[in-house]
Amino acid sequence: MSITLLANAKINPTLRVLGRRADGFHELATTMLALDLGDVVSVVTSGPERAGVIDATVRGELASADIPTDGSNLAVRGALLGREAAGSAEGLSVHVIKNVPSRAGLGGGSADAAAAARAAVVELGEEDACLEGRLGEVGSDCAFFQAARRTGAALALGRGEEILPLEGPRGWWVALLTPEVECSTPAVYGALDAGRVAPSSGWRLRAESEARALFELSALEARAALVNDLEPAARAAFPGLEPWFALLEAESAAHFRLAGSGSSFFGLFEDEASAHETLERLEARAGGQGLGTRLSVVTRPAGSALTTVTGVDLG
Repeated sequence: MSITLLANAKINPTLRVLGRRADGFHELATTMLALDLGDVVSVVTSGPERAGVIDATVRGELASADIPTDGSNLAVRGALLGREAAGSAEGLSVHVIKNVPSRAGLGGGSADAAAAARAAVVELGEEDACLEGRLGEVGSDCAFFQAARRTGAALALGRGEEILPLEGPRGWWVALLTPEVECSTPAVYGALDAGRVAPSSGWRLRAESEARALFELSALEARAALVNDLEPAARAAFPGLEPWFALLEAESAAHFRLAGSGSSFFGLFEDEASAHETLERLEARAGGQGLGTRLSVVTRPAGSALTTVTGVDLG
């Protein structure tokens, strides 16, 4: 038997950096939205002869050399956490099909970890409630996918591990464009202004009110509310993003925002056809300038996260 889940990609429609904390992390207020696009993660027990062992395979169109298969792999770390939460020492095999590029700001590794943790718990016969409050141990974004699995949308606070699930938007289409540029999240945060002022009192209530209001907007209305405080730091740390910002500006697509710490860009649309037309135009102009892409796709908010996948050949 194996458990196979969709490890959803995510975008951050709003991402505000409110100040640096005493522990070195940054205080965030960010909305998060799971997408229909995702990696496919499967976990299967590997038998008593491999007790205690967790191994991994990573394949797929967007598998890349920077993704490890040892204990540093986020999906392996997620499966280990799931096994510990289930109180087991069973051997596990984790299989990942990559449909989400790495170092792209789409949360692929974090989603893989969350999916592997949940799949491990279910495969070992436990309820996934034993994971509550623990996925933040693996990574800040990991907690979102488990906590907001029924809605696929949330407000994340703290360093991103404090999750308030919210009802997601209706009628949005999301155009994703990932350049060949790869962005390191630590490098982007390292380029942030260290002197940012801590937020004033009452900011959490304001952040929650703004997040609920955002997800009630139409896609076109929401464009004006999109914000990402990491963009200046990402541009400073990775100058290869600059031609893409210039291209978006020149092609009347300046409403596209950087996803997380980059390098992906996303735009919101009211209908699928408009999203496809814009992506095709941007890709054509990018190609004419010698700018390559790793991913170009139109998708939608998922309305849930970490859902069961059937009929997938894991080889």
